[in-house]
Amino acid sequence: MMAYQMYLIKKYKNLNKDEMSYVAGLTHDLKNPANAQINMLNLLLKGQFGQLTPKQYEMLKLTCSSAKYMSNLVSTALAGYKYTSDTMLLNKTDFDIIKLINSALKNNEYLINEKDLKIIMHAPASLIISGDKLQLERVIMNLIQNAITYSFNRSDIIIRATGTGNYITFSISNKSNYIKPHELKNIFNKFAKTINSKYNKNSTGLGLYTAKRIIQTHGGQIYAESVPEGICTFGFRLNYDKKANKVVNK
Repeated sequence: MMAYQMYLIKKYKNLNKDEMSYVAGLTHDLKNPANAQINMLNLLLKGQFGQLTPKQYEMLKLTCSSAKYMSNLVSTALAGYKYTSDTMLLNKTDFDIIKLINSALKNNEYLINEKDLKIIMHAPASLIISGDKLQLERVIMNLIQNAITYSFNRSDIIIRATGTGNYITFSISNKSNYIKPHELKNIFNKFAKTINSKYNKNSTGLGLYTAKRIIQTHGGQIYAESVPEGICTFGFRLNYDKKANKVVNK
């Protein structure tokens, strides 16, 4: 019986590796043309091939934003499959998390303006932490994009980042539809959907799942809150070595 169980486990692992190889190859093939489009659109936006009219510039900027979003979706899909079976290895460096937040906002500036949203930031000018910059950027980008996507037009998005006591904290609050407790309870599960997801056809149900895995691997906690008035807040907390001014694992 034990031998048969070991056989099944080995067979499952081999199947999982084959699936992972397929997904990795597929996402690679999808990302290459997307990145090529982004590079070419950036050249056009910089005027490398001639002066653009304001209308042409806005249309190309929108197209570039869509291409970047598609590229991010592909990356998120791959990460979701990868983190299901693999142990995530962190490549830790020191970096300014405030610059990372501002960069994420800049990359989504067109969508923010399109919905006439106001960003209110409560954070220090600089906050140096130690962690996997690429992975934490993925978390912050996902939370910011979700807030933008589900926010009501002409509303406020409030971002808070602090490094006090023993913790680094990040949160983003927005005015949107109320998320019911039973949906909120499972929102970080793989492929989880809420009633709000119907407003986002590009939702894969992997973004928040991947964000949770990344924060947990850093030894932190991620959370989501929603009140009947329609204020939704997503955030995370990481252990903080105040003397070293760094994020540390538990």
